[in-house]
Amino acid sequence: MRILPALLALLSSAAAATPTIYVYALSWTPGFCYEQNYPGCKSPLSYWETNFTIHGLWPQYIDTGYPSSCTSEPFDTSIPSQVGETTMVQYWPDVQYSVDDPQYDSFWIHEWTKHGTCTGLSQLEYFDQAIQLTQSIPTPSILVDSIGHNISAPALRSSMGGTNYVALQCKNQRLVGAYTCWNQVDGFPTAQMVCPASVLKEDTCMLSDEIIITSLTTR
Repeated sequence: MRILPALLALLSSAAAATPTIYVYALSWTPGFCYEQNYPGCKSPLSYWETNFTIHGLWPQYIDTGYPSSCTSEPFDTSIPSQVGETTMVQYWPDVQYSVDDPQYDSFWIHEWTKHGTCTGLSQLEYFDQAIQLTQSIPTPSILVDSIGHNISAPALRSSMGGTNYVALQCKNQRLVGAYTCWNQVDGFPTAQMVCPASVLKEDTCMLSDEIIITSLTTR
């Protein structure tokens, strides 16, 4: 009876060390904030009005599924100050809370606990790598130019690598985010890649070829 826990621990350790790929999940704050009165939606940073922000960096198996909660390592509350509190809030915000709310770290805690523990990276490496990605990938100009209007869904997918490279996320055909897929080496993301079918089928912007791009100022 003691073999099973040991085996599960071994599998969790292996998953943490060698995730197959990454899903890099982005949020479109204006769409997420549509008809919401969260503190961050009412007082947004100007950056959020025209740029994707980070939802998470998630280890993903090629065929289907993903590892989760691979270790019991707790979130290091010094991480925001190590990365830079302003940097974390700008690129990886939780608009459901005001910055001075004691629960503001809860989003980062969740992402580390569920996903970061399966990367094989240190906490500082995990958060820093996700932020470096978003700093190196500009939000498509076609999206920025369409704020407050509709956009062609195929054109937006094309601007983000192509149909097989991104799964757009919509709520009632209103853009709220996007999933892209990345190769990794030793836990560090390297280059964007074709997404497996298990990720592509999560595209929720398929109701029509037009996507609504919400503006934070007119929500």
